[in-house]
Amino acid sequence: MILKGRDREAVLIRNANLACAVGKLLLGEMSSWQEFLEPDTIDYAKLPRKQLKSRKYDVQTNLQNRIDRFCDLNFHKMTRTKLISLYEELKAHRTLEIPYLEFCEKYSPITGFYEKGFPEYSTVCISLWGLQYRFPEHDFSNDMVIAINQVNKAEEELESYQKRNHKQLLKNQTEIADIVRKTESAKRQVMQLAFSLLECYLNGLAWSYCQKENISTLSNRKINTLKDTFNVSLRDKIQKYPTIIFGKKIKENSCNFVLDKAKQFRDSLMHPSPFSAPEKFGGYDKLEKLFNLDIETISKTISDIIDIIEEIEAMKGKNSPVPIWLPKIKETAKKLFQRVTKDRTL
Repeated sequence: MILKGRDREAVLIRNANLACAVGKLLLGEMSSWQEFLEPDTIDYAKLPRKQLKSRKYDVQTNLQNRIDRFCDLNFHKMTRTKLISLYEELKAHRTLEIPYLEFCEKYSPITGFYEKGFPEYSTVCISLWGLQYRFPEHDFSNDMVIAINQVNKAEEELESYQKRNHKQLLKNQTEIADIVRKTESAKRQVMQLAFSLLECYLNGLAWSYCQKENISTLSNRKINTLKDTFNVSLRDKIQKYPTIIFGKKIKENSCNFVLDKAKQFRDSLMHPSPFSAPEKFGGYDKLEKLFNLDIETISKTISDIIDIIEEIEAMKGKNSPVPIWLPKIKETAKKLFQRVTKDRTL
């Protein structure tokens, strides 16, 4: 259908306004969905002729150029037409969550995405908060930051009671018990989250490799090792994924503590039981591990897991961006490491 005159001008103005609305939403500049939807509620064809001409002039001399600059600055292949399609999808659902690769195929790759350290299995999340990304390491690392801070805070609170004799402590038994419960809970969270972070990082490596490389050249055993992330053990992921993907091995002393010591605590938390672990897994007392998870073990676990991740990251080469979540977890963990070092010197 060929539009003429007023109708063609109305469509031109409407489309430009819809594209602008999407741009503002992606930048987090929309105050409400009502504001976002407003450009689509106007019957532009019924505007007075003078107003229609004025808006058309503004679109052609200003608005379209602003839209094009926005696309060029933030996307590789975004167009006005694609922005309008994105508007229609957002109008239907209000928010949008879509895998990054699907977003690239449907709309456009996003400028600076890989350079900033986001993994390609990220989910693109568009809402009134703007354009954001979500992926497992992001969630687990943020959870770890919170839990580590809770450990530090509770330990600081306990320090104020250290120089008191037991008779004095009995007077504050309720307060002390509450602090101890907080620190014990936070330590359990840190241990579980540290392993979850490591495993989702390793699974992400395998997924990315399978997406980019021609894995048909690999043996069936190696393909299954990469793809069957549910049944492949953590030990095999740490030791085999770097070899398959980068042709390099993790140093044995890098993962000994995590696999042979820390994992016993983690397994006792994930599978608590009065039964001891099977002999092939060390035959250790699960309850003993469950009840005696101390700050030194937590600190060593975090330190070694960070070292494993950084060793693998180094295999990617100097030009590979640092995972966007890694600096924050390192900075937070440093405070815990300092606390452990301080306690040892007392």
